[in-house]
Amino acid sequence: MNVRQSTHDPLTLVDILSARVAENPRRTAFTFASSRDEGEVVDYGHLWERVTGLARHVQEATVPGDRVVILCPPGREFMEAFFACLSTRRIAVPVHLPFSLQQLATLSTIIRDSGAVAAIAPPSVAQIASQQLGPDIRIIDSGTAGSGGFGLRPDTAPGPDDIAFLQYTSGSTGDPKGVMVLHRNLMQNLGLIVAKNGLGSDHSIVSWLPPYHDMGLIQGLLLPVFAGMPSTIHSPMTFLRDPLAWLRAISGKANVVAGGPNLAYALCLKRVSQAEAAQLDLSGWRIAFVGAEPINPDILRNFSDAFAVSGFRPESFVPMYGLAESTLYVSGGRPGAGARSRCFSGTDLEGGAAVELPRGRELLSTGPVDRELLAVVDPETRRRCPENRVGEIWLRGTSIAAGYWNRPAENERSFAAQILGEDGERYLRTGDLGFVSDGELYVSGRIKELMIVHGRNIFPQDIERTIVSSHPALRPGGCAVFAASIDNEDRVMVVQELTDAPEEEREALAGSIRDIVSRAHAISLHRVVFVGKGEVPKTTSGKIQRQRLREHYSSAAVFQESAI
Repeated sequence: MNVRQSTHDPLTLVDILSARVAENPRRTAFTFASSRDEGEVVDYGHLWERVTGLARHVQEATVPGDRVVILCPPGREFMEAFFACLSTRRIAVPVHLPFSLQQLATLSTIIRDSGAVAAIAPPSVAQIASQQLGPDIRIIDSGTAGSGGFGLRPDTAPGPDDIAFLQYTSGSTGDPKGVMVLHRNLMQNLGLIVAKNGLGSDHSIVSWLPPYHDMGLIQGLLLPVFAGMPSTIHSPMTFLRDPLAWLRAISGKANVVAGGPNLAYALCLKRVSQAEAAQLDLSGWRIAFVGAEPINPDILRNFSDAFAVSGFRPESFVPMYGLAESTLYVSGGRPGAGARSRCFSGTDLEGGAAVELPRGRELLSTGPVDRELLAVVDPETRRRCPENRVGEIWLRGTSIAAGYWNRPAENERSFAAQILGEDGERYLRTGDLGFVSDGELYVSGRIKELMIVHGRNIFPQDIERTIVSSHPALRPGGCAVFAASIDNEDRVMVVQELTDAPEEEREALAGSIRDIVSRAHAISLHRVVFVGKGEVPKTTSGKIQRQRLREHYSSAAVFQESAI
């Protein structure tokens, strides 16, 4: 086995993987769980041999700097393909496996945008995606990874300023864009996650998150290598079919790190019975992280109540805030402190002020912030906001990515912002709205999703929470509220998934929704559209794609066809 030797501190994740192999090649790196058996246990030596075996084929088909699409299913093949790219200075482009026409179209867009020249995929997947891949894309069979790995040539070893991968954004507010994540960004962000959460080799990770999304890739696959933590990986489809399998993988273990967006905990609540929960031991679940969509405190409370019988401790919750443009992690709650929430006046938040009340709009803290690296800025005046003032969240620091691939104008707008009256430091504009209170960050929404109705700033999430709690037939997580231009005027629309409601009852249900929204928010709804399960479009992390709905329903004719 040929392992690259290093006489310096590791500068890239490839250096760290190589060092893990040199230290103890038989040490368990990953367990790739299977729905049929106990899964496949992979040690660092075996992983390295397979990575370098596949890397030989990557080198034969491409040159350093080429973009290589990773079309592998979540699990061992994906991991091998990703590190085969990193170790040869190829730019990995993780993508969602195309199982629908929409996903095929997204794949085609990503290939065209990235200028990819090759794809690593098993033959079955390559055949499905062949039309989108095009005749000029060279296919590298992921099954060619194997024993007989080779020594990595020094000229292909990545440096800290090389691009490690393009993380295509989820597209919740627009077309996907390829975020250029450098090896330096990756090392800094992984180090930040470890330091902020006190992680080490005595912890373990259990993940079901898709690896083509930033949270799943970094938390599930890369963090374990960086921190030397064993990781158990489940397929996202296995989790969606049977979330109990994920909980069973956590059960009985000590110092477990596991989590996901709101939908992970909501699905467990829906699919796991109290009898099944009573058979679990979740007392060793040390960090139950939650992020992505603005976090719903009700889901976390309900999960804590339901799984108290399993020994789950509510103080294990760690709310986090992050985004691909900052590699992943920006801030998070203190481990052991639980999810800390406060209520603020909804009316004052609409006006840009965070005024605490005994009852009001409940927001979760995403932890203390570094004032040198994070600023809340008025998006109109570009001046820094004081504490308890809502503005756009701006970031700077080593974790900030190099920009979007081949989008210089947008990079200048988004990655080179400057605060008026200050030192000229360049910031990333996140597009997220929030405020700092008592030194901690509260995220309240996104600029592009903010609705301006009769001069009021309305957060769609507030209305959605009011709606889904009003009737059992309305699916939680299946409600989208947005403003669409109808007859040159912004009107508030609702698209709501139904669990079960007879056709003759839907008009009365729509009327009930209108009444409760009018009373709670003093807003008149223009249309209410009922759709089936899964028809409200979401990103891979569970974010509702309100922009996509707005574009679809801005036509009055479309709304008239199906609205009540």
